[in-house]
Amino acid sequence: MSSGVSVGETNYSGQQIQKVVDEILSARKDIDTTAMQLTQGPELLRDQAQFLIVTALLDEIAKEKNIVVTKADVAARRADIVINVGGESELPTALVGANLAASNLDAYLKVLIISERLDAFFINSGTPEAEAPALVAKAVTDMATKLGVEVNPKYGKWNPTNASIDASDATDGAVTPLP
Repeated sequence: MSSGVSVGETNYSGQQIQKVVDEILSARKDIDTTAMQLTQGPELLRDQAQFLIVTALLDEIAKEKNIVVTKADVAARRADIVINVGGESELPTALVGANLAASNLDAYLKVLIISERLDAFFINSGTPEAEAPALVAKAVTDMATKLGVEVNPKYGKWNPTNASIDASDATDGAVTPLP
């Protein structure tokens, strides 16, 4: 498989995923990360591949449910985040702590907004508030099944049950746990 991950007809190359990882690693050089719990190596690659998959799936769900997120919506959420982290000068530190590339901030905020609006959609449709997040998760797994998701084994193995990438078995099955 030449792509890193694919969702339906949308393909993301390994180079695209690596570029984001490189951006995150580069940003870490300018920040004191001693007190942060940061993902590293294969886990960081997997997380970034997962982010692309979730973004594509939620975009498709938003289209189906007629959920529109405007640039103004994202800008307003970004402004809230900047205030919450202590200002624009603190944003790079917050992004590093969240293992989020600055170039993915707007996409991340859009994902949050879509997820919140889906949650509200289910609640407004009569779902008890406590059950809405489970319906959002089910919508994501259903969309993943509908579109089909492929993951390069370099990033892990696709788990259709929870629409996530699981870590690969580094031994490829050669080593099995004792009973």
